[in-house]
This record gives sequence, C-alpha cells and structure tokens, in this order.
Amino acid sequence: MRAWIDHFFSALRWSGAGAVELFRGEMAARMELAAGVVGLVWIVAIGRSLAEIGVYLMLAFASLAVEALNTAIEEIVDRVSPEHSEFARRAKDLGSAAVMFMLIGTGLYVLLLTVAAVLGR
Repeated sequence: MRAWIDHFFSALRWSGAGAVELFRGEMAARMELAAGVVGLVWIVAIGRSLAEIGVYLMLAFASLAVEALNTAIEEIVDRVSPEHSEFARRAKDLGSAAVMFMLIGTGLYVLLLTVAAVLGR
C-alpha cells in the first residue's frame, strides 16, 4: 500500500512538472487556458446549467490535454528529425490538426450554449 501512495505522489509531481513545462514553453497553451477561462465566465454569465458547465470544463481540459500531447509530439520529432523532413512536417501538422479539431469542437459547444440561451432553452 505504501508503494502505491509513493507512486501516486511521484506521478502527481511528474504531472505538475509537465503542466509547468507546457504553460511556460507554449504560448498556444497559455492562449487556450485564457480562452477556456473566458468561455467559462461566458457560459456562467448566460446562465447555463451545472451539467453544461461540467461538459464545457471537460472539453476545455481535453483541449489542454491534446495541446500537451501535440507539444510532446513536437519535442520527439525535433529530437528524432532535427533537419527539415517530410516526416517531421507531417507529424507536426497532424498534431496541430488534433488541437484544431478539439478547439473547434469546444467553440461549437459554447456557440450552441449561447444560441440555446438566446432562444430561451
């Protein structure tokens, strides 16, 4: 049991270090965090339900998770292929596309909540 507890706290430290690395090194992550906070304030201001806010928070955190994975892909690709290559371009573009799809989905959800609020639903 003690080993599990030690591992839990080690994993928590590693995750925290990763989050610090993400926000310190990636402007996109800082922008996504700021947009996430603005989106949260907006959907609270338009009076959406606790469940809708919860879904939004899951989408916002998933967006940050995808950004972290994209950053990890970029780090690996830069190490494996420091020169310009088709492999590196494709890998980075695919990671960026994943972030884009997640952000579009999150933005569409906020738009739908806004339309629903305007229509009184």
